[in-house]
Amino acid sequence: MIPASCLAAIAAVTLTAPPTAPSAPAAPLTPAAADDRDASAPLLGLDEAIDAVRRHDHALASTAREVEEADERAAALRTRRLPSLRFDGYGGRLLRSAEFTIPAGSLGTFPVLGALPASDAPVAVPTEFVGIGVASVSQPLTQQYRIGLGLEAVGLERRVAEEDVRRERQRLGAEAKTTYYQLSATEAGVAALRDLVRAFDEVDALTSRYLAEGLALRSDALEVKARLARERQRLSAAESGLETQREHLNQLMGRDVATPFRVVEPSTLAPRAAALSLEAARARARSNRPELRTAALRADQADTARRAAWAAWIPDLTLTASYARLANFHVLPEEIANVGLYLTWEPFDWGRRSHEAAERALMVEQAQEGRAEAEQRIAVEVGMRWRALRDAAALLEATRLEAEAYSASLDTVRNRYREDAKMLRDVLEAEARLSSARHDYTDALAGYWSAAAELERAIGDED
Repeated sequence: MIPASCLAAIAAVTLTAPPTAPSAPAAPLTPAAADDRDASAPLLGLDEAIDAVRRHDHALASTAREVEEADERAAALRTRRLPSLRFDGYGGRLLRSAEFTIPAGSLGTFPVLGALPASDAPVAVPTEFVGIGVASVSQPLTQQYRIGLGLEAVGLERRVAEEDVRRERQRLGAEAKTTYYQLSATEAGVAALRDLVRAFDEVDALTSRYLAEGLALRSDALEVKARLARERQRLSAAESGLETQREHLNQLMGRDVATPFRVVEPSTLAPRAAALSLEAARARARSNRPELRTAALRADQADTARRAAWAAWIPDLTLTASYARLANFHVLPEEIANVGLYLTWEPFDWGRRSHEAAERALMVEQAQEGRAEAEQRIAVEVGMRWRALRDAAALLEATRLEAEAYSASLDTVRNRYREDAKMLRDVLEAEARLSSARHDYTDALAGYWSAAAELERAIGDED
C-alpha cells in the first residue's frame, strides 16, 4: 500500500505543475494572401502540360523504339534481294601417307593397248600440304516473291508499332487532360470557397460588433464563429487537395513536385469534343482510334501470311557462279570456274503447305471479325461518353445557376444584416445554402471536365 504522505506529495505536484501547451500549427494563409500567392505562380497551358507529360514518359519512348526496330528488320531483310558473296577455304595435310594399288586391267582392256594398267600399279599420296579456296556468288531468283512478302509483313509490323505509339500518346494525353481539367475545377472551387470565407469574415466581424453593442446574443456570435471555422476547414481541405493535384501533375511532367504553377480558368477552356454530334464523334473515332487501325492491320497481316504459305510451293531457283583454286593437287587442275542454276523444290509434303495456308485463311476471317467487333464496341463507348458529357453539361448549368441565385440571396440578406441584427438567422441559412450549392457546382465542374476528357480519349484525339 502507498503511504498517505506519498499520495499527498504526488497530488501536490500534479495540481501545481502547469499543463504543457500543445505546439501550435503554422497559421494558414488568409484568402487574400493565398490568392496573391497563386496569382504570382507561372501559368501552365494545357498543350504545354500534355507535351511535357509525353516527353518524360519512359513507356512512350520504349514503344517508339519498336518502330525503329521494325525499320532495322526491314533493312536487313531487303539485303536478301541482292547477290550474296561467299568465300570458303581449306588447308591441311595427311597425318600419314595413303598408299593403295590399282589392279591390272581394272581400268579396262583395249584392242591396241591391252589391259590398263598392264600390271598392278602401286600409288602413294604424299603427306605434303594441300589447299582449296572457293569464291562463289549467288543471286536468288524465284525467292524474290517470298522476300517481298516478308518485307510486306515487316512493314505491317511497323505500322502496328506506330499505332501502339499513337495509343500510348492518346493515353498520356487523356491522363494529362483529366488531371489538368480536375485541377482547373479544383482551383475554381477553392476560389469560390475563399470568397465565401471572406464574406463570412465580414459577417463574423459585424456579429461581434452587435454582441458588443448588446444587439446580438453570445450564442449567435458563437454560431457564426462555428460556421466560419467550418468553412475555413473546408477551404483548408480543398487547398490540400489542390496541392496534391499539382504535385501529381508535376510528377507526370517529370518536374520537381514542388514546382509552383497555376492553370487556366475553366471558363477559358473549350473541350473540342463538346461541339460534336454523336454521329460526328463516332466517325472521328472510326478514323482515329488505334484499336480499329490495329485490327485492320492484323487482318492484312493474316492475309500476307496466307499468301506466304501458298508461296512455299514455288521452287527455289538461284543463279550461281563459283571459282575454285587448288594447291598441290598434282592430278586435278589448279583452277576451276563454273556458272549455272541451282534448283531446290519439295513437290510432295503430305499436305503440310495446304494445311498451313488453310490456317492462315482462318486467321484472316478471325481478324476481320475482330475488327467488326471492335468497331461496335467503340461505337457503344463513344455513345456512352457523349451522353455522359451532355448530362454533365446540363448538371453543371443547373448547379451554376443555383450557386448564382444563392450568392445573390446571401448578398441581399447580408446587406440587410448591416442594418438589422435580427436578420442573422437569415444570413446563416443563406450561407448554408450557398456553401452546399458551391460544393455541388465544384463537383459538377470536375465531373464535366472529366467527362470531356473521357470523350476526347474515346474518339482518339491526340491534341
